[in-house]
Amino acid sequence: MPGVEIDDGGVKSGPRKRAADRIRHEPIDEFEPVGEAEGASSGERRIGGRSIPEETGAERDARLDRLIVGRLRRTQLSEHEVVALLVEHGLDDDESGEWIERYRRLGYLDDRRTAEQLVRIQHERRGRGSAFVRQELARRGIADDIAAEALAELDEEAEIEVASRIAERRAGQLRGLDRQTAERRLSAFLQRRGYSGSVVRQAVQAALDADR
Repeated sequence: MPGVEIDDGGVKSGPRKRAADRIRHEPIDEFEPVGEAEGASSGERRIGGRSIPEETGAERDARLDRLIVGRLRRTQLSEHEVVALLVEHGLDDDESGEWIERYRRLGYLDDRRTAEQLVRIQHERRGRGSAFVRQELARRGIADDIAAEALAELDEEAEIEVASRIAERRAGQLRGLDRQTAERRLSAFLQRRGYSGSVVRQAVQAALDADR
């Protein structure tokens, strides 16, 4: 036909050609809302032109169980932290309570054990004082009575011993300072680590006396 040409794709020029070009270059939304895409039935979603079944309750439970148990095997979590994870993934309070009871029975969750471990890690390994450890237990959602039991293991003598070791190491960096300045800086350092005033005074005095 006069004035009509065939392009490389076999489509003639003219209105049909322009319509084909528009279709070819229009962006395609890969994720189509459920029920809006042609051929998508209830409980399905369209991805890349394919119908994908929605996650069933059993599949969701299996996925969440793998997630929670995997984390519990790597580190101690409190009940509060596990509940937060479950709620984040769509469970309500009643469902979360049932999961917590199950994990207790299986031995995965024990807030007393978690509190004791946190005290050991924060105090013995990281050299934190009781005030800091108490704040950490509260941040992790440990109940006050359980936290108090765990913190009872930290008597003042134990804190002085740990604080003195830390102070002695730190005192070596303060040798060029006068006694008053060294005391002030070392005291502030130990207070930031959660030690009480009485523990700080004894640890600082012992450290500076030994270093001079």
